[in-house]
Amino acid sequence: MKYGRALAALCFICLLCACTGPSVRYKHKVIGDMQSHNFEAAQARIKNAQKTYGRRDASLYYLDLSAQQDSINYSTNTLTLLTEAENRQEALYAKSISQKMASFIINGYTEPYRLKYFEMGYLFFYKILAYLQEKNLQDALVETRTMVFFLDKLRENTGKDDPFLQYFASQLFLMWGAYSDARICKENAENAYINFADSYAKMPAKVQFTEEDRNKGLLTVQHLNGMIPFLISQKTMVAWNRFGFAIGTTNGYETVDQNVLTAALAGAYGDAIAVALPKVQEVPYEVKGSRLLVDGITVAETTLVSNLTYLFKKNFDEEYNKILITSAVRAATKFLITKSAQNGMNKKDNTVGSITDIILTSLFTATENADTRSWFTLPAQIREANVLVEEGKHEIKLQLLDEDNKVLDEHLWKDVQINRGRHTYLYVRTAK
Repeated sequence: MKYGRALAALCFICLLCACTGPSVRYKHKVIGDMQSHNFEAAQARIKNAQKTYGRRDASLYYLDLSAQQDSINYSTNTLTLLTEAENRQEALYAKSISQKMASFIINGYTEPYRLKYFEMGYLFFYKILAYLQEKNLQDALVETRTMVFFLDKLRENTGKDDPFLQYFASQLFLMWGAYSDARICKENAENAYINFADSYAKMPAKVQFTEEDRNKGLLTVQHLNGMIPFLISQKTMVAWNRFGFAIGTTNGYETVDQNVLTAALAGAYGDAIAVALPKVQEVPYEVKGSRLLVDGITVAETTLVSNLTYLFKKNFDEEYNKILITSAVRAATKFLITKSAQNGMNKKDNTVGSITDIILTSLFTATENADTRSWFTLPAQIREANVLVEEGKHEIKLQLLDEDNKVLDEHLWKDVQINRGRHTYLYVRTAK
């Protein structure tokens, strides 16, 4: 009776904790909406899927929802969404031991998602852009200092940095006349760009002001382009019994639900261990560059200033050994629990023990999933152009180019006010 109640409780806990968050199919649909530049549809889809994020991953829900904005279709609730996501991330420092233990028994989804270092950095970036859109320069400055403090601590503790975010901060500090802070951030950006030279991103050339430019203002257009990769789960089963052993993977059975198939295979053997590992899934995009026009005249080509795809892959490679170890420990823990329960039941009845083995093996296998959570609505890259423009209202156009410099699409801002000696920021989000 004691073992029976324990088995029932364990099964119940597994079913409660075995949620896996938004599906790959859902992510593809959201990405499809964004690639069609139908951000309203993407927002609606994300809102309808709020329950699939759950309370544990509510920060990702708010981030995915907020990333559907740019200067053309900016919404005033963006700051609210980003602040909610930031607050929830801060609350995660009160870590639950029970959730950590559950991740070793069931899967990584039992723990709340903590943003990767580069995701946290771009949360600050998005908040600063939102403040700039609302012309709230004071809070934009406060948020910039918060971002720089985060980057400084990141560099001190891990040696990591983000060249573009340091460069971005330097430009904002210049805007407010904080020249010492601007110089330090620029130096940090230069060093970080050298360290990330294989990302192909580089710092934009400095805009030179002359006496003839005294009636001009600085215009910066940031092009948030493409879709960052996301993770998918690949499950491999290792099973053996007295007739031999088998090693299989569910990757080839595309028409069968992965969890159902692997659980069925596991239950067919006397012993089995299923191990799920994440794999990077890239999202192709056509737009490879962009061109800036002011009042119909071409003034600049955008420069690749941040390669978020590179950051995503680099972080994944750095964490992969830890992922392997965690997956192995989880698989071994499930196996030991199964054998312990089976042996306990065998003391009363061998048939019941065998049934217990099959039930727990199938249940643990079905709930084995790699942690594939990420901020999947981030862009793959950020491009930027900086030009001096005469004071007054202007028509600003950004042409989207393919790899052969053919124009695929364009985005237009009408009556953009440029003020003498001032810095104006515009940004556009494309995923095509």
